[in-house]
Amino acid sequence: MIKQFDEQVQQINELFLNGHVKESYQLAKALLANSTFTDHESFLTIQQHVALLEANGYANMPVPTDEKVKQSVERTDGSYPERDVLAAYIGSEDDQQFGKVVDELLAGSVEAQANAYYTMAEFFALAKEHDKALVQYAEAIKLQPNKGLYWGAFAQFLSRSEGSPYLALRLIEEAIQLDNMNPRWYYIQGNIFLQLVAATKNLSYLPALEDAWEKAKKRCSAKQVALKVDIAKSNDVLSQWKKQML
Repeated sequence: MIKQFDEQVQQINELFLNGHVKESYQLAKALLANSTFTDHESFLTIQQHVALLEANGYANMPVPTDEKVKQSVERTDGSYPERDVLAAYIGSEDDQQFGKVVDELLAGSVEAQANAYYTMAEFFALAKEHDKALVQYAEAIKLQPNKGLYWGAFAQFLSRSEGSPYLALRLIEEAIQLDNMNPRWYYIQGNIFLQLVAATKNLSYLPALEDAWEKAKKRCSAKQVALKVDIAKSNDVLSQWKKQML
């Protein structure tokens, strides 16, 4: 039994280090539910692992359904059609028109409402109103949990605003599962792993980090020049950092 527990503890750790954080959490929960695990030397560690993840909202995440949703395709400039309402506002700074369009979306279908919350989230993110942005991103994924863009944008916001990398890693994993051909999500995942390495000094995240950026590079279309440049720059930064650290 002890050997079996040891293997499960190792699996929980490996899953997390490779970005399979949802499965890691579920396995850890199942292990804690086993009364004979209480006496194991790793019981406290696994308990703390679960507590950390639940403090980051893992227990209350929206669950994607089997419904097939058309995923958003990133344009060559890095924009998405769902962000056009905000882009038009930034161009005109017409508060009245922006409010009107958002209200129309909120009065529409569930998909339109989710788009409205995503639009408001991106607006608050630009305005550096982080707490408000968090609420709106959460509302968007709750309303439309099958859209990779909303999960990915939420993760990107946390990564850029130095929010919790543990929550960001959970969000980006869902974005990748829903939309696994989008290079942006793998690029963001690599950035989150880099934040975790910096925060925890745990170099075990490095293989998954490098793998994420490699997947991002492979999935870039010929026209996604800006994203390719960002990936190359990030790899350069990582190489310099590794020379100093290793």
